[in-house]
Amino acid sequence: LRIAALRSVAIDVRRWGVFNLVGLAGFVVQIGVITVLTRGFGWSSVAATAVGLELAALQNFVGHRRWTWPERHDSSARGWLARYWRYQIAKTASLAANLALTTLLVHAGLPAELANTAAVLICAVPNYLASERFVFHRTS
Repeated sequence: LRIAALRSVAIDVRRWGVFNLVGLAGFVVQIGVITVLTRGFGWSSVAATAVGLELAALQNFVGHRRWTWPERHDSSARGWLARYWRYQIAKTASLAANLALTTLLVHAGLPAELANTAAVLICAVPNYLASERFVFHRTS
């Protein structure tokens, strides 16, 4: 029983690390897209950020499916779409929480960049749990 519990913890630690690496890659995609669209093509920051966020979310979804939860595959297009829909719901909740926390921390006197960084860190565990239990839960 103890060995099984230790294996479970080891898998969770590995999964947590991979989850964060995939998220970091998504952040790089997001910043890259925003930079290219605003500086290279003259887009507004709002439009560029919206595109960057969605491309990062798509990259994160694919990355989490492939590397964070590789054993939880969907056997049909319908299953994949249902999972992506759950991911979009979780992402929307996460963005709302991030915005609320960032706003609260800015009003408390923190610079926007520091406030947003803190919000990302605060939201990391709830985001992981939402992905583990809602988005990528075991279907069988």
